[in-house]
Amino acid sequence: MSQSIVNILDIVDTLLNIPRIGWLQRGVPRAVAESVGEHTLLVSYVALIMCSEVRRSGVDVDVGKCLAMALLHDAHEALIGNVGNGVRSMVTNWRDIEARVFEGLGLGEELSRYFREYRFELSVEGKLVNIADKLATYMRACKYARAGYSTEELINNYKELITRLINELPSSIKESISKVVTLAHSWCVTSR
Repeated sequence: MSQSIVNILDIVDTLLNIPRIGWLQRGVPRAVAESVGEHTLLVSYVALIMCSEVRRSGVDVDVGKCLAMALLHDAHEALIGNVGNGVRSMVTNWRDIEARVFEGLGLGEELSRYFREYRFELSVEGKLVNIADKLATYMRACKYARAGYSTEELINNYKELITRLINELPSSIKESISKVVTLAHSWCVTSR
């Protein structure tokens, strides 16, 4: 685990220099396209807000764990790059591959456990970070749409996906998350 402090610098540097492929596929120039590292930071802030809201509503959610999962959620891409959804959908065990690649980062068992918990949605925190990931992509797509890039399909698909994921949450959490998502959606509609 002590080597992880050195590994993390390489991971961060790499993630900051990998553009998210979905933006490039939609005509966003590489110089403008959000990097995986920038996306990770946005997801972390969104997860922090969402998990704090849920905790404030009286539900026992570990906000620190949410934040750790958000910071780690795409770390494996430092080794494999940002693979598009088209390719991911062709591989039946993609999540297992991601978990194995994550372990190769050398960040230790606890962080590997957090990654698996997020990736397989094994806890409330994992489910919330998954929604935060989708909400961050949705918000970025709205911003790119405002700049004239062709992201409407993503906006519609992610809005639908986020709604489905919220509906799968326990009722004690739905209301808090729905409020956050409604604010993001209202911003998206007015920003285009």
